[in-house]
Amino acid sequence: MKKKAFTLLLLMAFMAAGVPSAFAQTGSRSDERGWYAGLSGGTSFGQATFRSITESKTHVGAQVGIFGGYQLSCLLSVEALATLGSQKLTSLDCCPFWLSTSGEFTFAPVLGQQGHYYRDLEAKTRWMRFGLQANFDVLSLITNPATRWSVNLSPQVSAVSTRTKHLATGYDHDFDRQWHLGLGGQAAVGYRFTPNIGLQLYGGITCLTGDRFDNIPKYEHKSNLIYEAGLKLAFHFEKKKPAPVVEEPAPIVAEPAPQPVVEEHPAVEQPIVEQPVAEPAKVVEAQPVVEEAAPVELPTIYFANNSSRLTQKEADKLDAVAEMMKAQPDVTLSIIGHASNIGSQRYNLRLTQRRANTVKMLLVRRGIAAGRLHPVVGRGIDSEAPTSKDARRVELIMNE
Repeated sequence: MKKKAFTLLLLMAFMAAGVPSAFAQTGSRSDERGWYAGLSGGTSFGQATFRSITESKTHVGAQVGIFGGYQLSCLLSVEALATLGSQKLTSLDCCPFWLSTSGEFTFAPVLGQQGHYYRDLEAKTRWMRFGLQANFDVLSLITNPATRWSVNLSPQVSAVSTRTKHLATGYDHDFDRQWHLGLGGQAAVGYRFTPNIGLQLYGGITCLTGDRFDNIPKYEHKSNLIYEAGLKLAFHFEKKKPAPVVEEPAPIVAEPAPQPVVEEHPAVEQPIVEQPVAEPAKVVEAQPVVEEAAPVELPTIYFANNSSRLTQKEADKLDAVAEMMKAQPDVTLSIIGHASNIGSQRYNLRLTQRRANTVKMLLVRRGIAAGRLHPVVGRGIDSEAPTSKDARRVELIMNE
């Protein structure tokens, strides 16, 4: 079982090593950044020489904890945690041994020594864990950026303190506290109910170094593991999304500025008959200045190879587009996606549709009604583009 635990840990480590490179290829979403904190709780099971789950008995332990971390992107977060747990363990049927009160085990009672058969003993363990883990949301690599679901794989390192008590009929013995280095990880499926509140169902395993935490001598059964499963409720403090909404076009409502000029105009016309006539020319000059804000050159949005996600640099191009559409409510846009000739036509047709949908979604997030963005079409491979880089794009076209 210990080999299985290390195999699982190595698998998670390889995945963690590969994810950053994939992240570098697909870009990031800076609006996911922010602090979070929460509570966790659930069940706990132990596996050493004694076990929480044996052939004839199952003892369900409990654990509760707190955690907090920082979301670096939709893909990666780092987290610190503290957990308290307890569990009861008993022997397997394959261990017909006798344990003396001095801690030595034999196959039969020893004359002159006190002790108990394994089958008559219980081990109750209380443990504390202080750990650090990295959470990789692998689902974010293959789904729409706006999805509320997450699938996290989380390699973890921790310091674990255990203290065990042996119990039998007429016998009660507390052992000294032990400290272990814990290596393991968690896997979790989560759902974000609101931008601030999320819930995860998780399971985890921690392999402990050092002596058996149940204080039973090591023989044949060499595992030293703590399993856990439960729920994590998190509160996300980040408020990054409202900030972009404060897009400075709102102050452009300062268009009433020309009105005071008109009011001053008649006031001057009454006392002076001839010269004020030259001043209306100034009012006429002010109007074209407002019209010059209307024409906005629509940018071309470029994507990385085999990706429907935007880098921050390309996403920022949509700010000017959204500002223009707010200033001109009658304008509608066509969104057309293209791809390079790498891959099949069928695959690239789906890829370009996803690229077009991504641009539409980001414009909707910037306050543009979805009904003003049509059609949204993926055209597949663009064989006429001069380079593959030029082909991987989305074009914005103003409808007639």
